[in-house]
Formats: sequence, structure tokens, C-alpha cells
Amino acid sequence: MATMNQYTDITDYYDLLVTQGYYNYQGMAEAVYSVMQGREKVLDLGVGTGLLAEELLKLAPECEFTGVDITASMLEIARERLGENVKLVEADVIKMDLQETFDMAISSGGVWIISQRGDKNNLGTHGGDIELHLQGLINLAKHIRQDGLVLLNLQADQANKETNLPDGIVYSQEVKKISEDEENELIEKSYFFKRNGEILAQQHLILGFIKEWKKEELMEKAGFAFVGADQNQKFHIYKRI
Repeated sequence: MATMNQYTDITDYYDLLVTQGYYNYQGMAEAVYSVMQGREKVLDLGVGTGLLAEELLKLAPECEFTGVDITASMLEIARERLGENVKLVEADVIKMDLQETFDMAISSGGVWIISQRGDKNNLGTHGGDIELHLQGLINLAKHIRQDGLVLLNLQADQANKETNLPDGIVYSQEVKKISEDEENELIEKSYFFKRNGEILAQQHLILGFIKEWKKEELMEKAGFAFVGADQNQKFHIYKRI
């Protein structure tokens, strides 16, 4: 049983959405590259269809890149896009056992993010089980060498939105709050792709936002210390201690 959300139902439309300004993969790749500084063995958590990997490999073709994702249909597209340039593994980050360590790991949305809300930087997660995500962070630490880095992408708070895409497709997302306590907030995020009012694909996911103070507690328990942000404010950087 999967412990992370999967994007199986919207795979066919995912790239169409995220390449129309939903994410800036070139900017993210440049930010990652700016902090690599000889760290050539890279793990991408939630590699998706390989768009970030594609941009990063343009900047660092010598990079030894491994991407993991829980959604098989996403990995199929990534394999077509990246060919033999990377190692791709179908795995749940919470339970993965890659039997190797890395210089750095990146999470840009498929597993964890930093969700900015006012002056707070919460930990965005898939699903709302805090203990499960602590297990995942501890498991991640086993895959990062001493003094290695973990980069968590900074993203704006979730909100309702609608975007026109090519071929007459309209993307919309709806965000509904489920619950909130002092440690965590849960929302349901619904994705819709429509043409002429007809739903082409849809997906409903449960997302969690672990409060900033609790996030730092979890990161410390897992063996990570906050270092700062990259110069372009794309990622928060943690060091394996």
C-alpha cells in the first residue's frame, strides 16, 4: 500500500500544466547547481516526469543522478525524456532502500516542500501522518552522507486557481481545508483538466502542512540542521549532521 500520493489519474496532462509556468524548472535547476559545489551524486525525491533532472543535467552533465517516484506512469515519461542518463527507481520515499548514499537530495514537490505562509515556513507533505513523515525523513537521512545536503523547494501557499492551457484545455485547482491543530493542517486539493466544460482528467489528494516549529523538531530528530536558503530563494537547505 502506498504511503505517498500518486498522480496516476493526471499523468497525461501533468507536463502540459507544469511547463506552462506552474513550475520554473530552469530556475530550480540553476539554484540546485549553485549549491552543488562538487556534490555530484544527487537524489531527486519525487522525480516525476524528469523535468528538473533534464534541466539540471544540462548544467551538470557529469552529475550522477538518481530519481525516485511512486507513480509508475510518471517514471515511464521520465525514462523517455532522460534515456540512459539517469537511474530511475519506482519507490516510496518513506520505505525506500537504495543501498547507497548521496551527496545531496532534492525535493521540489513530489514528496516534501517548504510552504510559505506569511512569515512562516511550514513543511508541505503528501498525506497528514506526522509520524509517517518523520519515518520518511529518518529514512532519507540514511541515504545522505555526513555533511550532505537536502534541498526543499520553497513554494507559495495553496490557493484556488484557474489557468488556460494549449489546445483549449483549462486547468483548475480547488483547495478545501479539512482540519487544523497546533502541529499540522490538512487540506484536500482537487485538480481538474477540462475542455469545453468536459472533465478530461481529475485527481483529489490530501496534503499536509506541518507547522514551522514542528517541522524543525522533525528535521532535528531525523538528523538534519537548517543551513539557510540558496541565493535565489528557491530552496531551503538542510545539512546531514
